[in-house]
Amino acid sequence: MKILKAGTKITTIIGNIEAIITGVTIGMNDVEYRIRYFANGEEKIAWLFRFEIKVTPIKQPAGFGRNEIIDNNNSEITLIEK
Repeated sequence: MKILKAGTKITTIIGNIEAIITGVTIGMNDVEYRIRYFANGEEKIAWLFRFEIKVTPIKQPAGFGRNEIIDNNNSEITLIEK
């Protein structure tokens, strides 16, 4: 079973809201992610399933300068291997 790490930046499928994962709950048959985001200046928290979110792609700045890019491909942890 693979889960997304806390601190991973995500975008919701419905509403296209950018958020950050702040917690994970593992149940018998599912995994839920607690996300945190801001809307109209207020902090919001929601619980979502994996199929409701996608990992936000890396935004690379334009230009020829050398910038360090954080790799989002390292956003999952393997908990259980079959």
